[in-house]
Amino acid sequence: MAGKKGVIPNHIKQPMFIHPLESHPIISIFMRVEDPRKPSLSFRHPLPSMLFMTLIAVLCGATDWEQIVIACEGMQNWLARYVDMSAGVPCERTFKNVFSAIKPESLEKSLQELSSFLREKISGEVVCFDGQTSCGTADKHKDLRGLHLLNVWSADNKICLAQLKIDDKSNEIPAMPRLIDQLDLRDTIVIADAMNTQKNTVKKVIEAGADYVLPVKENQGALFKDIELAFQDLDHEKKMKEENWQKTAKRAEAIRDREGLKKLQNEKDFSCGSSAWISSPEKGHGRIETRSCTALAIGELPSKEGWEGIESIARITRERSVGGKTSQETVYYIASLSPDAALIAEVVRDHWGVENSLHWRLDVHFKQDASRYRERNGASNLAILRKIALNMLSKEKTLKKGMATKQCAAAHKESYREKALKNFF
Repeated sequence: MAGKKGVIPNHIKQPMFIHPLESHPIISIFMRVEDPRKPSLSFRHPLPSMLFMTLIAVLCGATDWEQIVIACEGMQNWLARYVDMSAGVPCERTFKNVFSAIKPESLEKSLQELSSFLREKISGEVVCFDGQTSCGTADKHKDLRGLHLLNVWSADNKICLAQLKIDDKSNEIPAMPRLIDQLDLRDTIVIADAMNTQKNTVKKVIEAGADYVLPVKENQGALFKDIELAFQDLDHEKKMKEENWQKTAKRAEAIRDREGLKKLQNEKDFSCGSSAWISSPEKGHGRIETRSCTALAIGELPSKEGWEGIESIARITRERSVGGKTSQETVYYIASLSPDAALIAEVVRDHWGVENSLHWRLDVHFKQDASRYRERNGASNLAILRKIALNMLSKEKTLKKGMATKQCAAAHKESYREKALKNFF
């Protein structure tokens, strides 16, 4: 009589998988990932082995399942030093089926745990929350948008701390508070896009023991108008103060009052209680850019109620000159920091850097945007392993080369792969 479906009879011995280096943090964490497969007599490839194989293949530059299989076959003996390879390398179909079945939440925890091994806790660490859409995962025929992921990037450590897959019918707003709850953000400065400038998000940041710098745009109607008006009043006050000073200085010059002029020079201050910072002109990619920041204490801003921890507002202006044409962009911010223009400008600059430090590398070196792997769970899980690989290569400092060269070294040198893995000890 046939047994119950999905249950292996007691008299049949189940395979025992032996991972030679299960003490390694990567393998021990992968062993805790929930295996979605039901018990089966044909169960041959343990999940930690499949995850480790995929991670190492991606580390070596493999960008799709076909390349992952070929890469793993080429270094099967080396992989066997770490994980059970008794059943060999799975086929593409097996990889796809398993990765599609893994719950992204389970693998997302692995990214968080592994990043904690590489993360150096720094006072005032800038932590950026930034979304990225994988264009290649969109499918017009099935009315599917590109897979959208909310990433958490440590600007100081240059590693990705976490990832959360955004549901197709949702957005980042409810996702960011969930990630804040999962991460250690004590003594950090959190920054995100304007979409996430929400009262609930701000409250979560303060409860986590962190500070925040968040942009304010027109969608925050009253708050945006109040901040805009506050800086208009500041500009008017500074202008009037400067004009009065110049008039007084001219009168002192006319009567040759040297002591008065000296006193005026010492008292020359048009800040009106604000903090200001201006960058040196930066040249690159055919453009010249100058940035300036003005920060102001929150004072009696009418719409400050409900924004927990708010201490200051800031205005950042970017002036760009390209081909003889000059354009200007102004963005307003709220912050739980004191009105320190230089610090706020630095935090904002770090957030803009996510595009080059994380998104650009994932798209150019790991071909994430070009991937046509559209299965939602599978694409999200593969993106997690790309970020773990990126973290490993970013923290590997013995080879002073770019990311592409490091991938090439990992593909051709066993010793370099060993070095990348040793960062976790």
